[in-house]
Amino acid sequence: MSGRRRRARLGQHLLRDPRVLDDIIEALPDRPAPILEVGAGDGALTERLAQTGRPLVSIELDEAMAFRTRRRLANAGLDAATAVLEQDVLDLNPPEALAAVAAAPPYGLVGNLPYAITAPIFRKFLETETCRPDWMLVMIQHEVAQRITARPGKLSLIGVSVQFYARPELLFTVEREAFDPPPQVRSAVVRLEVLPQPAVDVPSVDRFFEVVRGGFRSPRKQLHNALAQGVWLPPDGAADWLDACRIDPARRPGTLSLDEWARLAWWREEHIAEYGGQPR
Repeated sequence: MSGRRRRARLGQHLLRDPRVLDDIIEALPDRPAPILEVGAGDGALTERLAQTGRPLVSIELDEAMAFRTRRRLANAGLDAATAVLEQDVLDLNPPEALAAVAAAPPYGLVGNLPYAITAPIFRKFLETETCRPDWMLVMIQHEVAQRITARPGKLSLIGVSVQFYARPELLFTVEREAFDPPPQVRSAVVRLEVLPQPAVDVPSVDRFFEVVRGGFRSPRKQLHNALAQGVWLPPDGAADWLDACRIDPARRPGTLSLDEWARLAWWREEHIAEYGGQPR
């Protein structure tokens, strides 16, 4: 199998446009934290990150790509404060990885995320407290970037899930031609400022997302139907719930703000004995 075909099978689309590389470096937050890079590829972005002088650990699952990145850094004289680890990012322990360059959290995360595991990467680095970075600067599918930065009216489950933990901003779009091989869709670079505390006060993270997931199981339905089907409720329970929270039952799940989802979660917590506690 050719290297190009193998990269495509692994979801690797190597960034080749030097202008985009420049724009990513320009978008790095000023805070001089060590950097954890997800997916080194052949080291084009890794080399630029190493040139910033910050301690850098790059994660690359592909053995051949990891070797090429190490050689690239060594040839550029940039290997003193850098490490390239061959590992699955979803199995990564960030403090252990940063120790390879004598660094420790807080840290920033940078990467051209494989489309197939974008959501699991967000879950790992936002939901797991020991993995949480101070900020993330990542390239993802343009459609996903729009969804995680959407405002109420166009919110989705992934949008609520990301904005609960971080403040995301879509910085710029990247065309298919900037990659080898070109992906099927456009990409976008997004910067996320990870919040020290969740964006809204909730009775518990589990209770909050039980309600959110229940609502978004039927995102096109009106809320009273979506919640009745997504969460275990008695007849008319959803209507009572929404009325108590001052939310129009005819609205769609995507129109609710995080504050409104939190209001629903608090009410459910206070009435759990009456209305049951298990989603369907």
